[in-house]
Formats: sequence, structure tokens, C-alpha cells
Amino acid sequence: MPNIMDSAFKSISILYRKSHIWFNDGCAQYALTGAQAVVILIVCDFEVLTQDGITKRLGLDKSVIAKTLTKLEKTGFMIRTINAKDKRTYDIRPTEKAREVYPFVKEQMDVCFQRMTQQMTDTERAEFKRLLLLAAEASIALDS
Repeated sequence: MPNIMDSAFKSISILYRKSHIWFNDGCAQYALTGAQAVVILIVCDFEVLTQDGITKRLGLDKSVIAKTLTKLEKTGFMIRTINAKDKRTYDIRPTEKAREVYPFVKEQMDVCFQRMTQQMTDTERAEFKRLLLLAAEASIALDS
């Protein structure tokens, strides 16, 4: 029987927990959680997304995204408006405050990735990133 420590799932779990701890710690100076910071990143990247679009891109539960957006709206990072084509849908846009914090949040994400890959060569790091993106895209596609 294989050792659980040799399991890819165990490794993913460890990376997930550690990266969230590091990311939360890094974003705390802006009174942001890691989850809020990720929403800021994705909304700034696209400039306008629906709540459903954010949910699909991040693979999170709709209620989690709704609560996160409510907090980001209250703290001045997001603007939520009714979609002109579908009155049941909200469009989410970043505020200037979100755009100002965006470079810092992006840098914190890079710092976390460097920490988790510090024992890798540049070539290994690039391949690891490529494979992670491939796995994430495949996982998201399963929900479509």
C-alpha cells in the first residue's frame, strides 16, 4: 500500500494550506484576506465580470463569492451594478482602490509561488507552473 505522504493529493493539500497562510499574511497589511485578494486580481484582469463569471473562473461556491463581493464592496474595492442585458445578474468592476492594490497583490502571489518552489530550478519552476495551469483548466472545464 502506498504511503499517504507519497500521494499527489496530499501534496496538493499541503501546498493549498501553506500558500493560503502565506498569502493571507502578505495581504493582511491591506486588511484583505487571500480570498478577497484573488477576487481583486481576477476582476482587475478582466475589468468587468459577472458574479457567475467570477464563480466559474475561481471554481468556488456562489455564496462564497457573493459574501466576498459584499465585503469588497463595503470596503471600497468593488462596484456591483445590475447587468443591462439581464436584470437578475450583477456586473462587478474594480474601483481605483482595487487597481492601486492590484500590483501589490500580484507581487504577493509571486512571493508565495517562489516560496513553494524554492528548491526547484527555473526550468522546473516553469514546468510546474505549466502543469498546474493545465490541471486547473481541465478541472474548470469539467464544471462547464
